[in-house]
Amino acid sequence: MKSLDQWSAADLEDGNPSLWPVAPGIPFAGLAERFGTPFFLYDLATIGRQVQAVKHAFGDRFQLLYAVKANSNLEILRFLHGLVDGLDVSSMGEVEQAILAGHAPESMSFAGPGKRREDLKAAIEWKVGVISIESLRELVDLHEIAHELSARPRITLRVNPSRPIAHFPLKMGGKATQFGLEEEEIGSAVEFVTSHSSSFDFAGIHVYSGTQCLHSDALIDNVKQVLEIVRTAQTEHACQCSRINVGGGFGVSYHEEGVQLDLRALSLGVMDAVNEFEKETHSRPTYVIELGRYLTAESGIYVTRAVSEKVSRDQRFVVLDGGMNHHLAASGNLGAGRRRNYMAVNLSKPGGEKQTCHLVGPLCTPIDLMGYDVELSAVEPGDLVGFPCSGSYGFSASPFLFLGHPTALELTHLHGTFKVARSRMRLVDFNDRG
Repeated sequence: MKSLDQWSAADLEDGNPSLWPVAPGIPFAGLAERFGTPFFLYDLATIGRQVQAVKHAFGDRFQLLYAVKANSNLEILRFLHGLVDGLDVSSMGEVEQAILAGHAPESMSFAGPGKRREDLKAAIEWKVGVISIESLRELVDLHEIAHELSARPRITLRVNPSRPIAHFPLKMGGKATQFGLEEEEIGSAVEFVTSHSSSFDFAGIHVYSGTQCLHSDALIDNVKQVLEIVRTAQTEHACQCSRINVGGGFGVSYHEEGVQLDLRALSLGVMDAVNEFEKETHSRPTYVIELGRYLTAESGIYVTRAVSEKVSRDQRFVVLDGGMNHHLAASGNLGAGRRRNYMAVNLSKPGGEKQTCHLVGPLCTPIDLMGYDVELSAVEPGDLVGFPCSGSYGFSASPFLFLGHPTALELTHLHGTFKVARSRMRLVDFNDRG
């Protein structure tokens, strides 16, 4: 008899190849009957294809780090072990999860503006590969801790550029921000590192200017800006960089009419910039790119069931058994500049007659809105409604305890086999059992 947490497509039912082009033939009805709803399903082969596409585009000139914040599910991290060159982590919790998945701490880069002294100490003791310094205060803290531990941690300086990059919907640099040292502070930071060289193994510069960019020209401009920052640091402050982390920010389209990032044009432009930089500086550093959303988003789908429908003042509402509590981003409440509907599909009858409705979740708040004036095959109670492109910033970025509904189950799929990657939990499961 098969394990209860691992099933094949043959155990369920034949899938409809038109429902989810990412992984044709997924038996959604069978999965819902076996595991209940709501659930996230992650197709691991899709993640593998994205990793290979990036590696093929940039070759061995760039190390590829997976940004764990996008999706920290243990099975995804296990799958990525050996595929990516390392991990971008932002908390010691992510470090622990990554170690549990088999990743070596030495392969990790630790960034984030709120590192406590205990975090810095743990990063040193666990031998995290690189610590990205976000402020002069953090630099002083790390020096004091490294001195106490007789350690010499490897560091990069995260820099907040003086100029913003266009076409980043969510900007994290080039403006007043909590992230990184000001570009104007590089000299002071390098001077401190140099005068306390016994406490630091200086590696280079790290810049992360923004996220969710679909314009290759803007991403190329970002890399050029990072290289110019490094060039200036080396010229004006005798700062020798063996490691240049250019960030990431590669976008994906969540909307029907969305454009796709031209990865080939991006890689050609980036490599031209890198070649020019190396020719001018007579150096050949290690380049790092960190991607989360771009590797995992398309691999996932969030599946809900329609509970009820109603008409209110001539507007039709379909109430689902899951919403922003499981998938905050799809509700437009996770940093979106303006609200736009995520893609949605009636998985029970995808080819039916189109009808317009509002898709709402089960929470007692009007912001639990999963789709406004959505046109899809008419949804009836009992139908399954799926939200593709949900492999990143879903479960791990949502207020799943809000109102006490059970959490969404998480499943992985690889070559026809399904596995429970995280079981459904009730509110009482989070109580202290001590």
